[in-house]
Amino acid sequence: MLSPRRAVALIALGAVCGTVPVYGAERVKAGRALVTFYWLIDESSSRYSKGKENAVLRDVHGNVIAKTRRQFKLDLVREGSGWLRDGRTVMFQKKVGGESRFRITSSKYGLSSNGCPLVPFRTIAVDPHFIKIGSRVYLPQLKGMVLPDGTVHDGMFIAADRGHFSGKHLDFFIGVGTHGVRPFYRKGFGSRSRVTVYTEGTTHDCTP
Repeated sequence: MLSPRRAVALIALGAVCGTVPVYGAERVKAGRALVTFYWLIDESSSRYSKGKENAVLRDVHGNVIAKTRRQFKLDLVREGSGWLRDGRTVMFQKKVGGESRFRITSSKYGLSSNGCPLVPFRTIAVDPHFIKIGSRVYLPQLKGMVLPDGTVHDGMFIAADRGHFSGKHLDFFIGVGTHGVRPFYRKGFGSRSRVTVYTEGTTHDCTP
């Protein structure tokens, strides 16, 4: 066990070096990062109620998954995952011959780039040159954020997804639709705001 004097010395050293010793892993300051949000889209929403279902979703082998409206397909490529009207969760996978291809997953919200289930208010997408994929991320400014189910956030997230951007940027997964931004806005952190980022080791079980 550390003596009180030794503990104070380590904390002081961490303040100088930009790190704070914590149980299990060292909490390292990564810097300030831009905040944005991404979400799962829902084909049953009014946004996708107009027009003909003449856009085809195919898997990597060319098999038809579903027929949908063009706007849903465009948004699905941009956001990464969505719910079809029949209840299935579909994800963008990759392009084949210039055409976007998709896959069905049993994960409710889809999967991140490292194979972890997307979890609202926990999963973040990052540039791996800024934050290593799989890192546990602590954001002190978001600690205490009240979530839609009434629970209080502890400020811990997991960098499980690869963002389509570069640099010091965190893209937060907020569940279905845009209403998930409300807890962040209530804490004073909207899109394009900035937070202070700490990393705290890596996780191997998809939890922060």
